[in-house]
Amino acid sequence: MFYPTVALPLMVRFLLILTVSIQLSGCRGPRAVTTTALLDIEMVRIDGGFFEMGDSFESSNEDALPVHTIKVSTFYLARYETTFKHYDTFAHAVRRPIPVPDDGMRSMRAVIDVSWDEAVAFCEYVGARLPTEREWEYAAAGGAVKQKYAGTNDDSAIDNFASFYENSFGSSLPVGLKMPNLFGLYDMSGNVGEWVADYYEKYPATGDEPVYNDPNEREMRIVRGGGISSDVALTRTYWRAGTLRHIRTPSVGFRCAKDAR
Repeated sequence: MFYPTVALPLMVRFLLILTVSIQLSGCRGPRAVTTTALLDIEMVRIDGGFFEMGDSFESSNEDALPVHTIKVSTFYLARYETTFKHYDTFAHAVRRPIPVPDDGMRSMRAVIDVSWDEAVAFCEYVGARLPTEREWEYAAAGGAVKQKYAGTNDDSAIDNFASFYENSFGSSLPVGLKMPNLFGLYDMSGNVGEWVADYYEKYPATGDEPVYNDPNEREMRIVRGGGISSDVALTRTYWRAGTLRHIRTPSVGFRCAKDAR
């Protein structure tokens, strides 16, 4: 569920951007990293493996059932959600409209109001792609460890790891304000929902193998991670939301992935 957004007070936004600028300059996880071909987007190596995909915690979210075993190959994922700074550079270079009017205070905020196709175009521009749904959940949950939220299983600690409707200002925040997850990724739970590559479909019945067809054959796409306009439940690593590929909202952004060489 998404809620209407409100503008952040100017001074609050300035302090948030100042805080995250300090964090981004001095805080890096220990994992192997690389950067994209353009725009110097930091990518974290996610070592592949098997994990249980779906709601293995409450077993009550029908959209994330049945739980099924998935193998994920090693890949790279952006440490942070794509920012306005990066997206605006891309938009100016390829002569696309920038999302929402430039208020002069958005540089390090997670980009919003981009469609699925625009997210795909950005990732291709920087030599990357959108993560698949299985890659996204595997990375968010910490791999086979499988955490409920990106960074914790403790409901009482969620404020330390995610920005969502009840604890935020209603507008996308600078990336990296909260604590990272086990892979050193920030905001996999909360801030903005994130487009993934796959089209939306129900999980396979128990014993059946999932089928991943060409996403260009379907209009419904998947958003993962919840965010500042959604209930805390949507920030759980297994939670899924479907929406049309052309939709632009103040609640949805993205991050890019790359194949491991």
